[in-house]
Amino acid sequence: MMTQKRSTIWQWFIDGKIEPVNVKAAMIVAYPHPTANKWQLLIANILLYLGVLLLGAGVIFFMAFNWDALSHLNKFAIVETLFALFIGGFYLANRARKKSSLQADGQHVLHDQHNQHIQQTYGCSLANAMLLGASIMLGALLALVGQTYQTGADPWQLFAIWAVLILPFAYIAGFDLLWLLVVVLLNVSLGLYLQSFASVFSFLLEDIQQIAIFGLVNLVIHLTFSLAKRCKWRVQLHFNCPMVEASSLLASVSGFTWLIIWVIFDFNYHYDSNEYVAYYALVYLVTMVSLFVWYRYRSPALYPLTLVLTSVSAAIISLLSSELFETSDTIAAFFIMGIVVVGLTSGCLYWLKKWHQQFDEMTMLTDNNASNSDVKKEGTAHE
Repeated sequence: MMTQKRSTIWQWFIDGKIEPVNVKAAMIVAYPHPTANKWQLLIANILLYLGVLLLGAGVIFFMAFNWDALSHLNKFAIVETLFALFIGGFYLANRARKKSSLQADGQHVLHDQHNQHIQQTYGCSLANAMLLGASIMLGALLALVGQTYQTGADPWQLFAIWAVLILPFAYIAGFDLLWLLVVVLLNVSLGLYLQSFASVFSFLLEDIQQIAIFGLVNLVIHLTFSLAKRCKWRVQLHFNCPMVEASSLLASVSGFTWLIIWVIFDFNYHYDSNEYVAYYALVYLVTMVSLFVWYRYRSPALYPLTLVLTSVSAAIISLLSSELFETSDTIAAFFIMGIVVVGLTSGCLYWLKKWHQQFDEMTMLTDNNASNSDVKKEGTAHE
């Protein structure tokens, strides 16, 4: 939004609608500099979450370093006490916030305060920091139980159970860091499971199939959060996590890119392997084309398009290099590859810049339509 406003003001300046002496003032009006209170709030939130993360890590390292010196009772007492303190802190912080919202006078003001309270709930807050600390302590408690009683559980089970148990915390908070912790735990659990067993329903999975599963799982996570955020339902704000959407999409596209590069370099093109090559290449093409169409026309966004173009460029370069270095002179191959890299990079930058301008124009049209609609509603209300 900030970049869009600045681009619009700069375009007005180029068109001569703003005098050169007034450009700086227009920039400040469109996007004022943060006040001292906002800087203090930002620093306070950073220190709060950094403190919670360091406290959780410190307790885990303390337990590991003093494992033989501490009795079982002391170990469980330390972890469970901190877990209870974090849960109690969440209850008190949430209660204090609800009480402050109920102090407003008038039903209309109360409704606005309640909506504002909901918007502020699902973000950086003391209550969510307490839930993050409780989630870390819950993982430490599971590891402590496994080590103390030698349950025989595999490492992937620890991370899977940890992810499942903190799902309610992530849902209540609706906060990026907690959902990101769940996603990371699921990926770690999946990776450890495939590394340990590499079999699903008694079918042995090869490395390339595990990469495909990794890409598909992260794509499902990305689609789940994207669709849950777009759907109009009561718990919509609980799934508004841009960081999770971006990171899961990055992991998915990276997995599919790794898959197609593996196919290009490691598969021989004999008759027996043609069928598998076609399957993996088809999965890659369908995924990239679907992402491109969706984020180009249905839900315009530059970040997914950048990932898709980067992945396709990597696939093209890999295909050319595998062919050129086997059949041509090395120097000529490097020269051709250099030209192709420059051409692909220039083309991608040109398209991304063009789409960026188109998306900005679409956003401005949407804002103007919304403003006109608001004006009409106000006029109708006055009549």
